[in-house]
Amino acid sequence: MHEHLDLEGFKKPCCIGKIISADRNIQLIRNEMLKGIKPVECSKCYQEEDKNESSSRIRETIDWLKKFGAPDINQPVIQFLDVRNDPTCNLKCKTCGPTASTLWAKEKGIKNIIRSYDFEKYDKKKLKKIYLAGGEPTYNISYYRFLQELLEVNRDCEVIINTNLKVLPDLWKKIISSFKNLTVIISCDAIEQLGCYVRYPLQWKQFEQNVKFVSEHANFTMFNLVPSNLTVHEIHKTVSWMSYYTKNVSLTIVGGDHWTHRAVPMQSRPTYIASLEKLKKFPVGEWLAHKFRLNLDALIKKYQTNDYDAILHEKLKEEIKAQDSHRTKQLKQVDPFLYSWIFG
Repeated sequence: MHEHLDLEGFKKPCCIGKIISADRNIQLIRNEMLKGIKPVECSKCYQEEDKNESSSRIRETIDWLKKFGAPDINQPVIQFLDVRNDPTCNLKCKTCGPTASTLWAKEKGIKNIIRSYDFEKYDKKKLKKIYLAGGEPTYNISYYRFLQELLEVNRDCEVIINTNLKVLPDLWKKIISSFKNLTVIISCDAIEQLGCYVRYPLQWKQFEQNVKFVSEHANFTMFNLVPSNLTVHEIHKTVSWMSYYTKNVSLTIVGGDHWTHRAVPMQSRPTYIASLEKLKKFPVGEWLAHKFRLNLDALIKKYQTNDYDAILHEKLKEEIKAQDSHRTKQLKQVDPFLYSWIFG
């Protein structure tokens, strides 16, 4: 009852699953699961479960059953749309890239492929859950029109919007205030000057005003924090700021080797570890607490034990140089600590 289409137009069983190859389809994957066979497309979750960890498969299934009950496995229909196939975006975040942001693509001189999504092929009255990301959903007129139509026929549908909240147009404020069961996931990796540097060209005061509006009008608010080696040293300060608005914080470990702990020299790591250690007693919302604690412990261990890689450090340095050459905010002025170990 779930359909996911990624930014490159590929279908997956879910957002973290593997691409469904041409010789397979969702019905085949469903049948394998019913027979107790572990589909290759879902290997990430099964690997986490083999390590006695909570997987997205388990969390999402439990959440669905609690809210909606068991679907009809003999005659399944799409009830959950997961749409994030449009890279139109108003930010060029440090750890992102042109595939997921048209603003990034413009900086790199790359032309994005904008793929439309056919919302009309689904019966809006039967939908129970919608997840919208991008790119940036609030820049996508087709998303807005779809939600307007959904509001007219299915106001009780659960809606989740993953947004950077750089801007929040009045039309979207009305959408956020109108749905009875709407979650806003706010992407935020750091605060104030560092936050605006990492998620460029964010304007802090405007962002904070938008966060305040969402926290007061959305049914549920949470932050998604992707800690990189540019932000972990300030992570306790960031999460403390978040706690003014919500205790619901998702911690997702960054990809891309040069953005990770391995690029950080050992002598600089105590600052990172100290900031992470302060989060151990942070009262995370219960639905996110288990994943938060696992990822926090994993990060601390990585900074404590994993070897330093000088090649990744050099790659990070070159990437920062290249990005900053196109932007007004410079690392030297924003964060002297980062500048000292990256370029010192």
